Amino acid sequence: MANLVLTTACNRRCAYCFADRDEAAGAASGARPGEMGMDAALAALDWVAASGRSEIRLLGGEPTLHPRFPDILQAALARGLDALVFSNGLMPDAALAALADAPADRCRVMLNLNVGEEAADGDRERSSRAAATLGRRAFVGVNIHRPGLPLAEAVEFAAAHGLRKVVRVGLAHPRPDGGNRWLHPRDYRRVGGELELFLRRVQPDGYALNLDCGFVPCMFGEGFFEMAGLGAAEVGCRCGPIPDVLPDLTAIHCFPLGALDQLPVSGVGTVAEMNGLLQGRLRVFQGVGVFKECARCPLLSDGRCRGGCLATARLRLRTRRAATVPPPATATAHGRRGAAPPPTGCGEEPPGAAAAKTWSIPYIDQPAEFWEGLVAEHGAALREAYFPIGLEGVGSGRPLQPGRHLEGVLRSGVLPMAVLVNPVVLPRPLREIGGRILDEVRRLHDEYGVRNLTVGDVRLAERIKASLPDVRLAASCLQEVAEPAQARLLGGLFDVLVPSTRLLRHPGRLAALRASFGGRLRLIVNEGCLDPCFDRKQHFFEMAGAAGGGAPRSLCEPRLAREPWLRLTGGWILPQHLHLLDAVADQYKLAGRVTLGDPARYRKVLRAYVRRLALWPHEIGGGPASVLARQPVPLEHFQVMASCDHLCADCGYCRRAAACG
Repeated sequence: MANLVLTTACNRRCAYCFADRDEAAGAASGARPGEMGMDAALAALDWVAASGRSEIRLLGGEPTLHPRFPDILQAALARGLDALVFSNGLMPDAALAALADAPADRCRVMLNLNVGEEAADGDRERSSRAAATLGRRAFVGVNIHRPGLPLAEAVEFAAAHGLRKVVRVGLAHPRPDGGNRWLHPRDYRRVGGELELFLRRVQPDGYALNLDCGFVPCMFGEGFFEMAGLGAAEVGCRCGPIPDVLPDLTAIHCFPLGALDQLPVSGVGTVAEMNGLLQGRLRVFQGVGVFKECARCPLLSDGRCRGGCLATARLRLRTRRAATVPPPATATAHGRRGAAPPPTGCGEEPPGAAAAKTWSIPYIDQPAEFWEGLVAEHGAALREAYFPIGLEGVGSGRPLQPGRHLEGVLRSGVLPMAVLVNPVVLPRPLREIGGRILDEVRRLHDEYGVRNLTVGDVRLAERIKASLPDVRLAASCLQEVAEPAQARLLGGLFDVLVPSTRLLRHPGRLAALRASFGGRLRLIVNEGCLDPCFDRKQHFFEMAGAAGGGAPRSLCEPRLAREPWLRLTGGWILPQHLHLLDAVADQYKLAGRVTLGDPARYRKVLRAYVRRLALWPHEIGGGPASVLARQPVPLEHFQVMASCDHLCADCGYCRRAAACG
């Protein structure tokens, strides 16, 4: 089976809800934010059916609010998939009619009830009408977020409307921040006693209890398992990815663990393969339980229990760590080690919060129509396309690229263009070569209106600015600006600073750099250079052709062959995790004049970064030092690196993460 999250929209606001409430998350092409497009839904159904699964579960939000819900339901049934719909009962008439018309033996509906709470005006009547219409197609579900809930209300509701005699019970689990109302483990045993008493009362009337994930055997007395017809392992081991497929066709383990991994469905052959990838991350947390006693429990050690909900266990560990572990040490301004401040920007804004961020993108040699298509798709999000100056002997840290269409694109004016004047080193003294560079910059300025320049030499930037005061200068990342003192010296000359890519995993240092510079910070997000890289300058020098022989193989390849885990430390970030930098970035930049040379790949990567759609790390065009194989890289990985001291030789985190991938 698999869960399809058709929409994040919901017409209830349950305090215990642990689903992703971000309406901007996962906007598929052609769909409203948070809503799965019809093409995406059909592709997901095809994927599930081709995987040999017999059931699809339709979730939300409230899945019946999707305007094409009847069509999606019919498409699922036509593919031979039985459907289980998770609903709150407040469904549109068209959705209710579609469910009522579906074959009763192939379509079931779980109606989630908030027992013990007053319903809003009209809600009780609407849910009662849905239940009466569905009858035996439906059964009730209850999420327990506190002890003492009147579970008998669920049976009364089911009996009044002729529903199936099954009550599905789930525990309300915490979101990653613990901000929702969730059942604390200290109340587990009390809730277990309440469930046992409830079952004793309703079982004579033919009702059965269906337990969802996260329960632990020690919640219940010895007689419960025999009465419920369950074994301890059946209760304690109900934790595993279904998985949940989000509107943007990425898959997560489940809602409470959504931040642990978010993997694109594309490129994964089957649902079983996706489950294996998601389960691989959980190996890191084996042995963690919701109680401190779990570490010594024989049920956990012999595989009859998994220790309860991992989201609850991880929240317990983070709370304990925050109370007992000092903050990581970092280098101070005087070179001594001291307590680090919280990393500014890490996790402060949700995904999609930076809709106004603009992009500097690489020029690849395609006709104007290609660029017109990009502008039509992304509009004002595209700040500029950059290209190398193209003077013989003046490289830009990359191999020469074809320029057959460049003049046509420049003349079209379809989008602003920026010229790179950033050789790794000037091949001759500035007094000898500066005039030739300046003449070419002036020609591009006068003939084509090029007013955006990225410059790698401060003295050259001063000459250009003196001659063409209306140009806007960006300080190249090849200047390796990494300290506030450096940034302060560049203010007034440069409008934009592209800091060293080594700082991408250091949001606190980026914030300090931005404050000292006073201008705008532009971050390269998909370059895979290592931190530290001992070969970067020589590699760029050889790649530019100045050393002869054309583009070399990666100079760090022997080191990466010995220690492949270093690829996880590189200066890149996936589009689905870009929100971690939004608080410290004014603009973003894509690298990849070579790695994104294929137009189809270029469009895919640009679309993913602009729209925050998930990619695998090997898909971003990060170059030979980046991750080259499909490997899950969870949000937690970047959160850890944003607060660590980056002493990789003394830390095993990335080694373990690489092994689990």
